[in-house]
Amino acid sequence: MTIANLVETHCHILPGIDDGAPDVETSVKMVRRLKEQGAKAIILTPHYYSDSISYGNFIENRNAAFKQLTAALDDTDPKLIPAAEVYITEYLFNNENLKELCIGNSGYALIEHSFSCDFSQKTYERLLNLNYDFGIKPILAHIERYDALINDEYLLDEYINAGCLTQVNISSFSDAPRGIRKKLIKHLESGRIHFIGSDCHNLSSRAPEYENGVNVILKKCGAQALEILEQNANQLIK
Repeated sequence: MTIANLVETHCHILPGIDDGAPDVETSVKMVRRLKEQGAKAIILTPHYYSDSISYGNFIENRNAAFKQLTAALDDTDPKLIPAAEVYITEYLFNNENLKELCIGNSGYALIEHSFSCDFSQKTYERLLNLNYDFGIKPILAHIERYDALINDEYLLDEYINAGCLTQVNISSFSDAPRGIRKKLIKHLESGRIHFIGSDCHNLSSRAPEYENGVNVILKKCGAQALEILEQNANQLIK
């Protein structure tokens, strides 16, 4: 399957920087697999845990891995955009600026929470602070993993109305439990899902594969729903 104007919004392709690709050879294969599916750009989102590494050291490591990967690719490969998947901790807010975590010049960054996060007032205020203090607009990563959000559309709306956007792993549309799949279709139809991404980590158990999930979206929601998702992703990299 080839997906027109595909932009990968969530992946762990950079070599040797997190629990994703262990080496450049694997990274290149993952990039080329996305290319085969129509990817024109790949937003690189390695994990950033501010409680275990400083902002400066993370950016240095990410940029070194980015340089290593780009040197192994050629002009026919998708455009690579360095960013991060940012895990929210109190230490994150000790930095003076976090702009290099953002996706290009979009002002948006991919934000991760604990799977058990209840998205309480404290979480809400932290995300608002990201915007007010650092100018970062949150994209909530893989919302299907958070029971508090996926099961409460009113709470989800509260975060969206506050300026958050949402991302869902494409495999969840085909592989998640039936109840979750049904809710994802409902949220997609109502406009509560803004981005899809593979969240790929390797070439096997968490591979960069879109076909199964995209087929579910096409069957349940139609081609326009997929087109809107891709338009949203393309806006991020303008």
